[in-house]
Amino acid sequence: MKKILFVLALSTILSACGEGQLKVQDQNVSDFQVQDVNATNFKEVIEQGEGIILDVRTSEEVYSKGYIQDASLLDYYDEDFREKISLMSKDKDIYLYCASGGRSIEVVKMMEELGFKRVYHLNNGLMDWENAGFTLVKDALAKDDKIEELSLDEFEAMLVADKPILIDFHTVWCAPCRKMAPIIDKVEEDLKDMAIIRRIDLDKSKEVGKAYSIQGVPVFVIFKDGKEVWRHNGIISEEELKVQLNNI
Repeated sequence: MKKILFVLALSTILSACGEGQLKVQDQNVSDFQVQDVNATNFKEVIEQGEGIILDVRTSEEVYSKGYIQDASLLDYYDEDFREKISLMSKDKDIYLYCASGGRSIEVVKMMEELGFKRVYHLNNGLMDWENAGFTLVKDALAKDDKIEELSLDEFEAMLVADKPILIDFHTVWCAPCRKMAPIIDKVEEDLKDMAIIRRIDLDKSKEVGKAYSIQGVPVFVIFKDGKEVWRHNGIISEEELKVQLNNI
């Protein structure tokens, strides 16, 4: 009888500890953390943190309903969704949402498997966000004509140049990539006489990404005489990029 009462008490304690948090893998065997939060808390962690906002709805949903400012937009139903999500920085906090929470819960499980560290999951998705009266961005994403698709042979032929080459490894769905695009364009304009700058679509140039071990986006690599001489993952300032190019 005592044993039965002990088991029931332990079950009650464990249930209480799990409130407000998605149940994933045993915390003793994984350092993955996920917090299931409401819209108010979701907005707060976005504003206070430096992570990545991830919208996993379809493009039709995004353009008809709008999206949270600065979100990376990646369709859960894309056949290569898992491959694309692997390109995101796994050490950064991820602020994850979908329309009502169903798809994003499945993505949480996937992120644990892929080695992400911490996810804030918007409980009930954008339904909760809109019910809280928070705004969405409804403008269409600007088209970027400078993104290139290259085979490995084409890429390596491009590296044979008499100037340093800065490569911006980029995807169209990545919000940090979109933020960096005008900065890269400014660097290109200011240093056009001493460097070559190209923006490569990593989604469509998979051979290149695999050959050069590109693990995330955005990634910036400088080549000289066909060889890699510098690499940086993530957002970087215009000034730092110019310093690196001038030092090559």
